[in-house]
Amino acid sequence: MFTIKSEIQFDMAHYLSGYNGKCSNIHGHRYKLIAKLKAETLHLEGQLRGMVDDFSNFKDALKEIGDIFDHKLIIEDNSEGKALAKKIEELPNNFDIYFVNYRPTAEEMSRDIFNRLKVQGLAVCEVELFETPKNSCIYTED
Repeated sequence: MFTIKSEIQFDMAHYLSGYNGKCSNIHGHRYKLIAKLKAETLHLEGQLRGMVDDFSNFKDALKEIGDIFDHKLIIEDNSEGKALAKKIEELPNNFDIYFVNYRPTAEEMSRDIFNRLKVQGLAVCEVELFETPKNSCIYTED
């Protein structure tokens, strides 16, 4: 089995609707995303001969995903999230809000990122998303 990995980082704020505690405020993190692709055999011919995949394609896919979240406020697309976004939009600043259909935890985000890579046709086997330097979530389909 061959496994290749690549990583990116992005800055993002999120709001955890329905959460009580220190992280109930809007807050941000410097996320580190490490993704892995796997293959039992390497490509036998063409541009990808001897490779699991082209690192350039892999890095481009990660960058595209990172750009979705980078420097945005991620809010769950529910009634609480919509109400918060409406209040934020009344402020004079131009906040960039991105809605997701889940509570934006490291766990849910790692699964979302995994699926985004899979949809792009990459042989993703693992996504690890670090919310802090010491706390991460690993998502696989195993």
